[in-house]
Amino acid sequence: MQAMKPWTDLIAEGRGALAWGEGARGRLPGAPAAELLALLWHEEREVRQAAVRALPGGDREHDYSTHYGYFAEAFLRELTARRSQKPVQPEESYRVVAAVLSDLIGRSTRDIRAMSGMHYSFLSSALYLALFATCRDALLAAMRLRSGEVHEALCDLLWNLSAVAGVGRLNPQDTLLLMNSAGQALAAMPPDEIPSFWAALSHPHSTRRNAVSPALPHLSDRRAVPYLLKTLPLQQPDVAERVIVALGRLADVSALPLLAEFGRSADRVLSRAAKAATAAILRARQQHPVQTLLRPSAPDTRELLRSVGTREAMETDTLLHPMTDPKEDEGLSCE
Repeated sequence: MQAMKPWTDLIAEGRGALAWGEGARGRLPGAPAAELLALLWHEEREVRQAAVRALPGGDREHDYSTHYGYFAEAFLRELTARRSQKPVQPEESYRVVAAVLSDLIGRSTRDIRAMSGMHYSFLSSALYLALFATCRDALLAAMRLRSGEVHEALCDLLWNLSAVAGVGRLNPQDTLLLMNSAGQALAAMPPDEIPSFWAALSHPHSTRRNAVSPALPHLSDRRAVPYLLKTLPLQQPDVAERVIVALGRLADVSALPLLAEFGRSADRVLSRAAKAATAAILRARQQHPVQTLLRPSAPDTRELLRSVGTREAMETDTLLHPMTDPKEDEGLSCE
């Protein structure tokens, strides 16, 4: 019978899995991420808190800690209210955790809107710091979990942050930090599981489209290319440029025809971006691993290795030559 691993090892392995982008495997029995999520219902509070801290950060060797905020306490309180008993299947645990993160992000969204209208005091400054730190941790956890079930809350947060970004009571740097974190979380999710994001990116009003645009610089899954191609003609120039840059980074040849059209645009910024994206895609096609790692792209007339041939050839053309002439050696003697 195999011995149970210590809970510290299970948490460390789960942190490592999340750090390596394996959060979606939390649905699978026996996966390190699934073992980590199961510890959220452990009977010991110390274990539960350590498991929660592994959600927003850390890796196999390093724990994650934050000096501000109340993410762990708020998460465990919401988790207990939603599901006090440990689910039987990892799939259900994964859905519950995703739902808790959605609730926390939604609550942070409402609190930020309320905070934007407050007059500052010592108490409000402490609340401000705790609120933004807690929201940041929830966004980091959503990014590492990679669950599309959280994406609607992320889109709503981005819309509200864009609405209060110009309010003087909120630090613009803090607002941009949260918007970037929300964009990273959205981009980390499977493109087929975030329909509200694509709907917002195709919204009739440009303010809605611009609100979710912070996700565009972080897209790395080529499955997003068809959605980007569909929404590109609808965009105003600033968002269109970000979409074009994303297409160039994803390097899918299906984007070449539409990029060619934008390359002929009267808008110099868009034309230049489209040509740069086209060049990036063509460059990515030429960079074949066999050519770049094993041999130069152009054939070289000089051969690094030559054929040894037959034994007779080896005798007439030796690979290693003696350092002295054999005839001179005959005249040498030891005195």
